[in-house]
Amino acid sequence: MLAYVIRHAESLSNIKQADGLNAGLSALGMRQAEALARRFESMSHGVSAIYSSPFSRCIETALPVAGVLDLPIRIRPDLCEHHHLPSGTTMNTDLPTADALRRQYSATALCPDHEGPFDWVPADETFDRLLARSRSLAAFLKSRWVGEDDVVIVFGHGSPIARLIEAWLIDEPGPSFRFIIDNSAIAALRHNNEISTLVCLNEVSHLQGLPAPDGSNYCSDGSIKTSPSSGYW
Repeated sequence: MLAYVIRHAESLSNIKQADGLNAGLSALGMRQAEALARRFESMSHGVSAIYSSPFSRCIETALPVAGVLDLPIRIRPDLCEHHHLPSGTTMNTDLPTADALRRQYSATALCPDHEGPFDWVPADETFDRLLARSRSLAAFLKSRWVGEDDVVIVFGHGSPIARLIEAWLIDEPGPSFRFIIDNSAIAALRHNNEISTLVCLNEVSHLQGLPAPDGSNYCSDGSIKTSPSSGYW
C-alpha cells in the first residue's frame, strides 16, 4: 500500500493572522490546496480513502482533493495537532464537536474504522502521548490497507506527520529524527511485503508557479534555502 502524507496548506496561523488555535487557510493556502487537487486528479492510480485531522486548516486543504476524487474526508482524532504546551495548560482549541464538524463540512465523515470515542487531543498533550497515537495510526493504516494497489491520502500537521513518518519506519520508539515539512508538501510512505519505506519527503512540484511563502524552505524558482526558515519537528 501507499500513503501520501500531507501537511496542511498555508494557514492564517502561519502568517500570524489567526485569532485562535483552529485557523483556516490563507488566500495562498487555498491556492495550494487547489494545486494539490490537480495533482491527485491527474494520477493514474485510484485513491481508496482520505483521512484528516479535525482542524479547519487540514479539512480545508483536503476539500478540493476530496471533490475531484469524489471521496469523503474521514476524520480521525489521532491526526490532531500537537501544541507543545506544558502539562496542565488549559486552552480552548476552538474545535467543534464531532457532530458539529460534520454539519459544518458536509464532505466529512467520522472514520468508520476508528475505535473509541471521537475525543479531540487536549492542548497540553504530552510528547509520549503524541508518539503513542502516531504509532497506533501507522499500525492502523498498514493493517487496514493491505492490498498492493491500495492508496490513501492523510492530511495532518507538522509534529504528527513527523512522528508518523518515524513510526512508519521504526518498529520500536527510538531517537527522535528531525523533519522539515512545508505547507502542502507531500511525503509518500510505502508498505509492501512487510517492508516499510519513505519514498519521498517534502515533494512540492505541484506548487511550482505559486509564490513561495516566507516560511517555506523552497524559493519560488524551486531551489532550497540554505537556512531553515520554518519550524522542524
